[in-house]
Amino acid sequence: MQRFFSKLESWVFYLFVFAIPFETRLIMARWTRPFNEWTAGFVYGTDILIFLLFIFWIVRVLKTKSSGEIKSSFAETFRLKWSNPHLWLAGFFIVSALSIFNSRIIGLSLYQLLKLAEFIGFYFYLRSAFGKVYKFKEVLITIIASGIFQAVIAIAQYFKQGSLGLKLLGESPLSINATGVAVFIADSEKYLRAYGTTPHPNVLAAWLFLAIYAFYFWYFYYFRSEKFQFKNLWWIAVYAILLFGLFFTFSRVIIGLWALGAAIMVLLLFKRSFRGFLMAAKQHAVTIAVITLVTSGLFAALFWPQVKSRALVSMDEEAVTQRIFYNQIAGSVTIANPILGVGIGQSVPQLMARLKHWPSYIYQPVHNIYLLIASETGFVGLGMFILFLFFIFWGFVRRADFKKPYSFPFLIFALSILLMGLFDHFLWTLQQGSLIFWMTLALISLNPDLG
Repeated sequence: MQRFFSKLESWVFYLFVFAIPFETRLIMARWTRPFNEWTAGFVYGTDILIFLLFIFWIVRVLKTKSSGEIKSSFAETFRLKWSNPHLWLAGFFIVSALSIFNSRIIGLSLYQLLKLAEFIGFYFYLRSAFGKVYKFKEVLITIIASGIFQAVIAIAQYFKQGSLGLKLLGESPLSINATGVAVFIADSEKYLRAYGTTPHPNVLAAWLFLAIYAFYFWYFYYFRSEKFQFKNLWWIAVYAILLFGLFFTFSRVIIGLWALGAAIMVLLLFKRSFRGFLMAAKQHAVTIAVITLVTSGLFAALFWPQVKSRALVSMDEEAVTQRIFYNQIAGSVTIANPILGVGIGQSVPQLMARLKHWPSYIYQPVHNIYLLIASETGFVGLGMFILFLFFIFWGFVRRADFKKPYSFPFLIFALSILLMGLFDHFLWTLQQGSLIFWMTLALISLNPDLG
């Protein structure tokens, strides 16, 4: 029976990872009228799966550890040491809870605090379950499979220029003329950006970014094939599909971070200590380089007007002016409430109170998670959160063996996720983005050895 429950937990976990991009949800509360995405409470399908995983976790711990061992493990996790990242994480959660005293809408803040507790719990679950419930290799395969699924949907959405009717998976109703749908203009025509089953193209781009890095790790460290075989075409097709899916999101920041990260990794391969690895993986490296260049070149040639439109960034375009506007608002709110901010989850209600009678689409979070955290929990909350991140990465740098090539891609990937947070808020405000964010932090803190 114990073996069955162990396998069941693994199956639920891999199902959860595959389903992270699904937007399937129910609205449980609305704190403002008319409806606003950022002042409502939801229960997601992935929330149910996380709840099941937490139950498995509790049962597993109680069966394998005594009460003394549990207390000892807890004390070690939150030991009073200034370089302990989990101590700062606990402090950040406490500050977030205290910030509720400044909230306009208490119910919304309590909901957001519960979501923060869920994501922190997810972070600790990943650390606890590594090697017991899931293996890194199998997680990579699951993420790649989910990425392919999302990429195929994205490609189909773009060519249809609309949704595919996948409401059960949380697909948004998409139309190029609908209000609030992400479109752009090229040669005087509107074009839809691909969503997959996520709530926004940038969220899909982040998931495909993760899937592409998962593919890199799998292909270079687990895929064993010294000579070209026709079965290798399957992996070539997988990579090309992932790239096309990413490109059809037309997410400038994330595609740019992927290109920059890929360029850095290529340069690192020529590092003297990695030359042995480069020789052993020469065929893989050449294959990846060729498919990347061919896929990118083909996409640019076929969709040049769209690529050109997205590549040219003007300081006068809405995407830029809105970000500057929200940054200024968040900055002024933080300065006015420097200790505990306006309360967790209260940035949008604060904006509604400050800018009454403005169009409803204006009421959204600042497109920078660090400014968002500062405005809602003050400089105290932001400082603790930054220290948590710093010591997570500092611990990785201390433990990592940078003589092995995979340590650098790990670091590049994780830093890229943090950089995404400078340009958008979905890593903090949306279910899928938050799961990607906390999964990244858990993996970087674990630093799994690929062998």
